Amino acid sequence: MKSALTGTAIHDSRRLEEIFESVRAEPKKMTQLVRAFCEHYMVDQKQRPLKLRPLQENIIAKALCYSKDDPDKHVKLAILAPRGSGKSYALSVAVVIYMFFKRFRDLIFILAPSEDQAALIFNYVYRHFADNTFLDSLVSNYRFHNKPSITMKGGTVLRRAPLAPSNQGQAIRGQHPTFLVIDESPLIDDKLFVDNVEPCIVANRAPFINLGTPKSKENHMWRYLYDDAYAGSFERLHYNWKDAIVQGRAYEPAYTEEDMLTKMMEWGEDSIYWKTEYECEFVESVSNVFNPEKLKACFEDYDLYTRDRALESREELYNISVGVDIGKSVNSTAITVWRTEKSDGGNIARLIYVEEISPKTGGHDIPYQRERIIDVAKSFNANRLIVDATGIGGAIEQDLRMACIPDSIHFIGFVFTGGPKGTKTQVYRDYVSYVQQGQVKVPNYKKLPPDEAKLVRKWLREHIDLEYVMDIANKTEKISAPDTKHDDYCDSSVMAIHAALSMLPAEGSFASVSVENKKSYKNSTLGKPSRNMGVFTSKKRTNPFSKRKIRWL
Repeated sequence: MKSALTGTAIHDSRRLEEIFESVRAEPKKMTQLVRAFCEHYMVDQKQRPLKLRPLQENIIAKALCYSKDDPDKHVKLAILAPRGSGKSYALSVAVVIYMFFKRFRDLIFILAPSEDQAALIFNYVYRHFADNTFLDSLVSNYRFHNKPSITMKGGTVLRRAPLAPSNQGQAIRGQHPTFLVIDESPLIDDKLFVDNVEPCIVANRAPFINLGTPKSKENHMWRYLYDDAYAGSFERLHYNWKDAIVQGRAYEPAYTEEDMLTKMMEWGEDSIYWKTEYECEFVESVSNVFNPEKLKACFEDYDLYTRDRALESREELYNISVGVDIGKSVNSTAITVWRTEKSDGGNIARLIYVEEISPKTGGHDIPYQRERIIDVAKSFNANRLIVDATGIGGAIEQDLRMACIPDSIHFIGFVFTGGPKGTKTQVYRDYVSYVQQGQVKVPNYKKLPPDEAKLVRKWLREHIDLEYVMDIANKTEKISAPDTKHDDYCDSSVMAIHAALSMLPAEGSFASVSVENKKSYKNSTLGKPSRNMGVFTSKKRTNPFSKRKIRWL
């Protein structure tokens, strides 16, 4: 094997292919081959001989090996691995090794849900070839635009393509690869996948490698992993963060156990993000945003403020943020007031006032709502007033903004946007993290008067009911309350806590702007060149043109 990789046999393509085929039924020998290949031909980002982690070596060996029990069995892999574990990089190494030993007339395809994702493994492969003089000498052409490809001198070609609704899977139709890798397979539309990808591997019985992190159960990846109908045809590799922290022969692990424990505390052990991204579990299409036990841990024995108490003890009211979720025709308007306090573990946000304005027959009294919101903000000496300006809130946004100016209240119109990268998803992730870390304090409703206890119980109930809902069509999560229930208190709180814990101190939110005094010019000088400054020069022309001089040119 060593002579095949470093001796004269490296130019004997037929001999190389025979050696490669002889170890494809032996995972242990394939792992040895992978290690030797990486040591002699590949380097990492620090230009050291490439050493892979056990998770990566196992993925590569499984991708390149035949079934030991049945060598004629079609190689099909369904791989789940956590974010950042190096699974895409491992497949790039597998592709390079396959192309090294299979130099003639093979077609390797990399598919992904987007062009950028498809380019990820492709670019890794390019770097592996370009970083080694001998590997680079085996390539006849690199093409990076208009159907990107890497072509070996023997004719083997690597191509990449996106598989998205915009192209309806046309990139793979009519192609019959001999090695097929699908990155982020769970994010590809199921119908496009079944109609275009599954048929293309039949002709050449191509090794068929699907990898990614889990999303919806309504997806081919879930079937490959858990449907009994696919049990005999797919080999299932399921890793989680505990596998990714194993260093093995590598220089360092993907991340440490401490990193993961910190992330688990930030997102929450029961969070849909933690379960899918790092535990690699397929969760139900609906999952709770908050852990009820963590919410109950936020309770402390103290009293809520009333407006009268707020007016009497304004010296106690500092670093105040007021969050307002404006109700529509049937929803209530929820106002929550939070005070930012310092503690040994950092800042905390304490709920000190809750108010609900119920809709009247025919909808809300808008002028009354506007006056009430401003009255609460002024009574509590608020530093910030943050209001949902997404829908109906936008109608009174300007009035509220103007009313805040006399009292120097920083007004923020907050616009919720959806999707996994939207503002609503992001601020709720932060909110969950704050709850997990004990940075949110709420009065214990059991120790409050009945009217106030009712409001806090409703606050708790809405938070417990709040859900991540999987949009099957777009493979994205959105946050919403179940049917017939509301999230007014949740949205009001998440905005105020965002202002209280995520933003700069209120006094640091404004920038001082200095404007120089404008110079005054007499009308008689307008349009005339200055003695000190011409139109295009820094000083007056010493030899100006005149009609007399022009006439003699």
